[in-house]
Amino acid sequence: MDLRRVGFETAPRRITWTPADCALYALALGAGFDDLAFVSENAIGHPQQVYPTFVLAGVMARESATWSHPGLETGDYSVHQIVLGHVRLELFGPVEPAGDVLVRSRVEGIYDTGRSAVVELSFRADDSDSGAPLFRAVNSLIVRDQGGFGGPPPPERPTPSVPERPPDQTIVQPTLPNQSLLYRHAGFDPHPIHVDPEIARRAGMKGPLLHGLNTVGIAGRALAQTVAGSQTDRLHSIEVSFAAPSFNGDVLTTQVWLDAREVDGEIHASRSDEDERRVVFRILNRDGVAVLDRGRALFSALGPGAPAP
Repeated sequence: MDLRRVGFETAPRRITWTPADCALYALALGAGFDDLAFVSENAIGHPQQVYPTFVLAGVMARESATWSHPGLETGDYSVHQIVLGHVRLELFGPVEPAGDVLVRSRVEGIYDTGRSAVVELSFRADDSDSGAPLFRAVNSLIVRDQGGFGGPPPPERPTPSVPERPPDQTIVQPTLPNQSLLYRHAGFDPHPIHVDPEIARRAGMKGPLLHGLNTVGIAGRALAQTVAGSQTDRLHSIEVSFAAPSFNGDVLTTQVWLDAREVDGEIHASRSDEDERRVVFRILNRDGVAVLDRGRALFSALGPGAPAP
């Protein structure tokens, strides 16, 4: 691991996307004819909307796919050693069906857990014309078997448990038998462990893995439906930790606790502030194992005339 890379920032790179890109992404999250505003560019009476987590695929993943090294030259390791650890997305404006942004990537930190290394990379996207910020994302990569290099430990991150009560909303979604084959195009991620059964077998997996960011998008869609009344521009931030692999054909259950706040690392039920709504969530697979855990999201409060979730 090369600690000298901390603070390195790429030159801005232009990335554009189209309404068709956003529609394909929505299909990969499970949207269909009941969600015409998300899956069609020109359905009558349904102006196109975009699931905000699209930027994690259509901008962040596309940007990282251009790198010659999967971790911005932060060490001598291969893409096969990387697993996703944590992702956070902050939105500063609505995500439109067509976009044109300048993206900068930065090495925020390189940490040593003893067994593995953790590389934190941030992505900032600004509108190409106006310069207005659109989003900032931080992606934590766990690099297996690269620890013990004498680096600093990872910063402490709150590890709250979910409230000790049943979830307020539960959304069950089966994934397709070829889910990762679809998302590799929708999510701009061709990593072979999601596509090639032999590569997955050599990595000790029973089959090709679902993309971690695909499950984040599935959670984001569930939250948009249950918390925001499908008013996607109400989402301000979302973050989650990756807890376990999931596979093609898995049935994913998103559990949502509404109006939550955090006190000393613990999640409690509360009334949200007048102008915002905080939720916590997780995704379980068909065996009840958490695939995504410690999820938190912040929404603006319900707008006038908006349907209650």
